Amino acid sequence: MTWSLNEIESLSRKAARGAGLSWGLAEEAGKAARWLSAAALPGPRVLADLLTRNDGRDYETLCPHDEEEGTWVARGGTLCPLISGATLCDQADQLAQGRAIRLGRTASPMLLLPYLDAAAQITGCEITISWDGLTVACGPEAACLGPACNGPLDTDITESVTIRPESLTDGMPLPRALRGDMPPETAQRLAAFAQRTYAPETEESRLSGAGAGLTDND
Repeated sequence: MTWSLNEIESLSRKAARGAGLSWGLAEEAGKAARWLSAAALPGPRVLADLLTRNDGRDYETLCPHDEEEGTWVARGGTLCPLISGATLCDQADQLAQGRAIRLGRTASPMLLLPYLDAAAQITGCEITISWDGLTVACGPEAACLGPACNGPLDTDITESVTIRPESLTDGMPLPRALRGDMPPETAQRLAAFAQRTYAPETEESRLSGAGAGLTDND
């Protein structure tokens, strides 16, 4: 089933917030799912998988720490790409200065792509990201898939991610569409997380809401 990109972003944002992310991170998660959907990639499904995996875990166990020389790692063992992606955008100037950034064990690395694209737009530099034999370049003009890719973009876990300020000599541009696919099962999973953002109904809220409640005004 196809959804408008606005619908995908809105549901993904609410789901991320319902899963416990701050409003700022949830906003970025919604934009990430939208970006991936426009590129014909399964952003909503991968986001639903990540939210399920991280459900109930503390921020401090998921965020990056530079505890190994030159490599970001998570104290809980696996980095969250939404948190790491936001941090990468904050440090886009380091990439522009020629510094490579390496991430240790990372969940759903595909979710890093929209953040790298944003960093490329900020710096005006082309940036490549690689994991498990895959390379994707994000640049001011467009994002493209490297010519030699040996694995799926939507892998669940990778042991290492490398991000470099460099260009690809060739590659296949990722498409840009106005709508995205989201299977009903994925929509249901995201909606379940989004439901957590709604306050439970009480007798007082029912009486003070729209309509006559228990009062007959006729």
